[in-house]
Amino acid sequence: MLNVNASSSPLHEPLLVKYLYCSEERVFFLFDNLKIEQLILNALQLQLAGVVAVEVTGGPTIDFVPGRKDSNISPKEGRLPDAKQGVKHLRDVFYRMGLSDKDIVALSGGHTLGRAHPERSGFDGPWTKEPLKFDNSYFVELLKGESEGLLKLPTDKALLEVPEFRRYVELYAKDEDAFFRDYAESHKKLSELGFSPKVEAKNNTAILAQSAVGVAVAAAVVILSYLYEVNRRIK
Repeated sequence: MLNVNASSSPLHEPLLVKYLYCSEERVFFLFDNLKIEQLILNALQLQLAGVVAVEVTGGPTIDFVPGRKDSNISPKEGRLPDAKQGVKHLRDVFYRMGLSDKDIVALSGGHTLGRAHPERSGFDGPWTKEPLKFDNSYFVELLKGESEGLLKLPTDKALLEVPEFRRYVELYAKDEDAFFRDYAESHKKLSELGFSPKVEAKNNTAILAQSAVGVAVAAAVVILSYLYEVNRRIK
């Protein structure tokens, strides 16, 4: 099983699994079938894979800085938002990390990728009609109300309940460029919590190697997710 420490990675909320629309087991299943004997997904590689995954599925380019360190200590459960809760809960979770209402709405737009799996969350289904494409359709669908086959969690609906949230939902639904810009900013802010990038010359070879791993992981997961979705629809 993949075990990433949120406090050291420093993605305090492990949103990467949600972004990549794939469980750890499927990732390792793919790599096992490719006969890669050893795969080490550390904090840096996971962050890079998440950044690449957003971009290769049509999303914005997110500024990435290497230098994260791993930890052998796992955080306590309960750091992710509870999908059954509402506005106050969302603010409690994100405000403690120094994030704003705009960050909450922009990061919620990450639901444009992927689907919920009942065995993992108790919920089932995608948020958008094209769950392998990063765009602003999450907000478009949210404003439409209930749609057959599409998921809307209580925390999704909460984004329409207060004007401080709703104004961003309406903005992003009509202006994808604004969503991409704010999402990239919020993603970077969240991913660098607890991490202070060092401004120094980097070894080009090392950066290229790290980038190659990130691209490989992201591409593999996106491909596997596509095959999984096709297989699910056939069944």
